[in-house]
Amino acid sequence: MAAADPEHVAWLSERQLARAWPTIRASCLHATANANGVRNNLHASHSTWGESKWRTYHPADVARVAGAIADGTAELQPHWRNDTSEAKLLDQRLRRKNLPGAIGCALLAAVPLAIIVVLLAIRAFC
Repeated sequence: MAAADPEHVAWLSERQLARAWPTIRASCLHATANANGVRNNLHASHSTWGESKWRTYHPADVARVAGAIADGTAELQPHWRNDTSEAKLLDQRLRRKNLPGAIGCALLAAVPLAIIVVLLAIRAFC
């Protein structure tokens, strides 16, 4: 049996890429791949609801960069990693920026619940 052609391999999805590079932020996977020369393909699918796009990444390149990340030789911006002080600062900023949205979601759940409690209390006394 002949050896498999190296170009006929199963390319990795972005989810698989995230598992291979756990120290890289999910939003920075593609930038990390580009900076380190990982081959990737852009796929598109058209449906009734519009177009979906996603990328796949070459597994040999992903493995090479995983080793480079582990030994500290990969081309990385500090905020691309999960474990740097820059990344932690960025997380804090994003949490503060999203705080009004979180408060709004809490109110969206709390107000109808309060109305129901008040209506049930009124009904119990009548």
